[in-house]
Formats: sequence, C-alpha cells, structure tokens
Amino acid sequence: MSIENKDKKEKKDNLVQVTSFFTKVENWYEANRKKVNVISTAVLVAVLLCIYIIVFWMPKRQQKAELAIFKAEQYFAQDSLRQALDGDGVYDGLLSVASRYRCTKTANRARYEIGICYLQMGDFEQAIKYLKKFKGKDKLVSVQALGSIGDAYVELNNLDKALTYYKKASKKNPNDLLTPRYLYRAGLVCEKKGDWKSAAKFYEDMRHAYPNAMETMDIEKRIAFVNAKAGK
Repeated sequence: MSIENKDKKEKKDNLVQVTSFFTKVENWYEANRKKVNVISTAVLVAVLLCIYIIVFWMPKRQQKAELAIFKAEQYFAQDSLRQALDGDGVYDGLLSVASRYRCTKTANRARYEIGICYLQMGDFEQAIKYLKKFKGKDKLVSVQALGSIGDAYVELNNLDKALTYYKKASKKNPNDLLTPRYLYRAGLVCEKKGDWKSAAKFYEDMRHAYPNAMETMDIEKRIAFVNAKAGK
C-alpha cells in the first residue's frame, strides 16, 4: 500500500471513530434527556444564585451591618463594655450584629470586639470562644487576637495553652509593637512552669530582634534571673 493510500485509510478510520463517538453521545443524551435538562437547569440556577449573592446581596448586607455596628463600636472605644455588647435599647450591640449579619466582614470584626469585651470583663471562657471565631487579616489585630486568647488562658491557669497562643502571636506578622509583648509573656509563662531554659530563649529573642521595645528595657535582669534559676 502506498503512503498516500495509507494516509487516506487512517483519515477515514479516524472519521469513522469520531462519528461513532458523537453518535454514542447523541444516543446517550436522547436516553437521558430529562435528567440532563434537570441537572443543567439546577447548575444554571445555582450559578445565578451565587452571582446574585456575591454581587448584590452580600454588599447590601455588609452595608446594613456597618450601620448597625456604628454605635456599639463607639461604646467599645469608650470602654462601655456592657452597652457595647448588648446595645442601649435603641442601637444594636456587638452580640446582635455578630448574630444577625453572619458571613459579613463586620460580623467578623464584631466577634473580635466581643472577645476583647469579655476578656476585660473577666469572662475568659466567652472571650476565648469569640476570639477563636475571629478570622483576621489585619497585621496587628490578628496578632492581638491570638495574644488575647493567651491572656485568657493565663487567667484560667491553663499555662500550656497560654504558651501555645503566645507563640502563635509572636510568630504571626512579626512587628515592633506586639511581637516583643507576646515574647515577653511567653517567657513569663515559662517561668511559671519552671522552664527556665525556654524562658531565657524568649528573652534572648527579644533582646536580639527588638532591642528598642518597651518590654526589652529591663530584659537583661530577667535573663540573668532565669539563667541563675537554670544554674548557669
């Protein structure tokens, strides 16, 4: 067989295979027409619903949430914690905003502020509950949320969990303002646990990385103290 005839045969075979494939697809569709149409319609409706939620519904919810939280955040800034949480009878409190406007950025922010309110009011379990629900991207607030969970665990005398969260806070978005604070508190927790070597490591990290931080001013004394306790 010549090369030309061989090529023609291959093209003919390929055409037969393609035709056969489309025939099978057509036959399958005819047999499952009703099911395919139902599924296609459902997918289309789902896509349109997602578009509506993202483009129209969520922005309106976000706008309403921002209006609702305005007065509560004023109370929060003034340390009027109970009014910030519960509202004043006219305006919503943070708890109401977090519940009514779930899935909004505002509700997420409210959860952080609720956690801080409970922490300052001495309700440490509730503080932990809400701060753990907070999902922060802000470089400072996200760190403070983790550190505040550590603070709550210290108050509950759960030193292992407190240390875990102080470590997380010190490693997340390192910065001159908050990182040395939580390194220092991690060191103090280690002291309470009698882990002098780990305490010294946290204090040394502060001295090297954040020499100008307020918490580092007297760090040499703490290093000398824990090293003495460790027998150095």
